[in-house]
Amino acid sequence: MFVVAIAELRLPVEEDLAALAVDMGATVYDARLRVAAGTPAVVRTTPDKALALELLVRLRGRGHGAVACDADAVVAAVDMVAMRRPRLGGDAVTLDDRPDERLPYDDVLALVPAVHRRRVDAATQTRETKLSMGRALMTGGMAFTKTVKTSTHSAAEERDGVLYVFRRSGALPWILREHGTGWGALGLPLAATESENYRLAVSALRERAPGATFDDRLMTRKAAERSALSGGGGNSTVKTSSEGGVDLLAHLLAMWIAKGTAALVP
Repeated sequence: MFVVAIAELRLPVEEDLAALAVDMGATVYDARLRVAAGTPAVVRTTPDKALALELLVRLRGRGHGAVACDADAVVAAVDMVAMRRPRLGGDAVTLDDRPDERLPYDDVLALVPAVHRRRVDAATQTRETKLSMGRALMTGGMAFTKTVKTSTHSAAEERDGVLYVFRRSGALPWILREHGTGWGALGLPLAATESENYRLAVSALRERAPGATFDDRLMTRKAAERSALSGGGGNSTVKTSSEGGVDLLAHLLAMWIAKGTAALVP
């Protein structure tokens, strides 16, 4: 599947909404909502590569900063190099749990912070037998109980801050997670919470990789669509996650940053 997206809008939205609606195969109202969510804004997904390229040319022709990719080329967060026990060296990041991995600071193209959201919706039905004098009277004493059905619903959402680290060399991206990371080897004074240590690590990476582009627009962009992880049944638990959608947006953003960086090379 090929994905076409706008990384930067170069025209006032209202001036181009009608054309964008045609590009998206949507109503003007839906096109406005999609663009209002923030960039990168996915314009079209299609199995037709020629159509994707045609749309890319059309968007760029109207001045927009547009990118396109094959969705199969997007590296999922679970397949990236996980920075579970990072160590900040003089010229590179190393990992205590994966000594064969090394990330030179000058190979860092982009640092893209984002949030993964996971939601668990649980629906439960219970049956309880209760004493019922009314039922006893109605049945002439033949039945003294009744079955009461109760439905309950609960929802819980988890948020995990992540930092995507894309590389100039095109090597496998790295990812730093707010939760579940061991900070002891980082080389920085340990803070009291995971969140504080995560923020300190992000700041330290920015300082040590000054040539990298730091783009935090995914932090303010409206949440990416969630995909279902599991669910179903009468007593059901449905799990959804925004991780796949955020992976795609981060990849599109890295493509746009790489394009801009390449344009600066003499």
